[in-house]
Amino acid sequence: MSPTPSPLPPTTGAPSSSTTGSATTRNPDPRAPTTAPTAAHAGAAPGADDGVVDDPHPGPALTDDRPHVPTGRSEHSGRPVSVPLETLRKHTVVFAGSGSGKTVLLRRLIEECALHGVSSIVLDPNNDLARLGDAWPQPPSGWGPGDADRAKDYLAGTEVVVWTPRKERGRPLVLRPLPAFADVLDDDEELELAVEAAVAGLLPRVKLTAAKAAIGTAVLKQALGYFAQGGGTELDDFVAMLAALPEGVRGLENIPTARKLAAQMSENLAAAMLVDPLFGGAGAPLDPGVLLTPSDGHRARVSVISFTGLPADAQRQTFVNQLQMALFAWIKKNPAGDRPLGGLLVMDEAQDFAPSGAATACTESTLQLSAQARKYGLGLMFATQAPKGLHNRIPGNATTQFFGLLNSGVQIGAATELARRKGGRVDDIARLGSGTFYAASEGVGFEKVRMPMCLSHHPSSALTQEEVLRRARGEEG
Repeated sequence: MSPTPSPLPPTTGAPSSSTTGSATTRNPDPRAPTTAPTAAHAGAAPGADDGVVDDPHPGPALTDDRPHVPTGRSEHSGRPVSVPLETLRKHTVVFAGSGSGKTVLLRRLIEECALHGVSSIVLDPNNDLARLGDAWPQPPSGWGPGDADRAKDYLAGTEVVVWTPRKERGRPLVLRPLPAFADVLDDDEELELAVEAAVAGLLPRVKLTAAKAAIGTAVLKQALGYFAQGGGTELDDFVAMLAALPEGVRGLENIPTARKLAAQMSENLAAAMLVDPLFGGAGAPLDPGVLLTPSDGHRARVSVISFTGLPADAQRQTFVNQLQMALFAWIKKNPAGDRPLGGLLVMDEAQDFAPSGAATACTESTLQLSAQARKYGLGLMFATQAPKGLHNRIPGNATTQFFGLLNSGVQIGAATELARRKGGRVDDIARLGSGTFYAASEGVGFEKVRMPMCLSHHPSSALTQEEVLRRARGEEG
């Protein structure tokens, strides 16, 4: 986290665009690295490095031309604070509860990344992120200098698309339950990880009894490994293979019931494809390339995935597992290269997907993605109001961390310990105001910052299901 030195020569905060009405002229390379926003433009120009800069008037040698993302103003000095865009490759976690301004923080980070041409996939469990494409009817009081212009630039250059799995009246998505195994056939370790993640996603649907869980899981894993080695990708083909398990599936010789169990699992998967519209219904196939690629005339796409059609935790976890498997396969084939950041996956209520307790259908894929995605340029952004309930490998893999208001004694204790491990103190975390956070990043101690209001409209009430569906259809927003 870098306090922003001043003054700096004029720079731009995003790929250039000129707007007339709703028309936007794109930069020829909308994803090219951009320079960081200046204090005059965004209140968040880049600092000299990743550390604290005490000299408010540094010489030219300290100017950092890397693109930066504003993270507010220091409550101590009043100076803008920012984080290098490329640092978000190493993931972000937000620990903050109700009334903390957590949603505003997430939105502003997404918006600032979009201004740099970085697209996002945003999981929306509470219907409060689908307004990321809505303009404020009046400028809010929490904006800083230049934010009105930044909001216009963001809205003109960002394509916000709302997706609604299991809701065909909106913009439905359907799962691809199996990853592209062919993409990892040349790497035994990654192939094994892909098979394990796919097994975790299929297990809730094969309906194994407790007595047969261990044997059934073994049969499913060996069968899927055999299928993957043969280059299989379609669930229909795997279901057919399970129904008549080939002799070549290794490791099952000493399991007399293997064929019977495989046939039963085949029947349950076939039934799931018929009755679950998310698993086999109508809608656009879950394709990270579509979710992250803006259409002509936009520099970035923000794909908001509403969970309004996925009321049960198990449904959400299964969906997220498939999304993360597909996303990992896609980012490996489409790495960021020399761009500072290739894309973002934003996960609110992260404790429901990668909990500290019993594993969910998406725990394994979440942990794999958090450990592996950074080297391909994909950043993950986790948020939770229950730090004690989040798997410890999530904060362990997150370089940038924010601590906001928490009310529960248990969660305050957990956050205090997490901050201590990162070398900081958050003694007044139970008394922080909305929009005030302790922030820390690579090589930098804790800084108390005040985050500005988001650039898109954020009223106090969440959207109704019908309002979400209208936005998904493009009728509102």
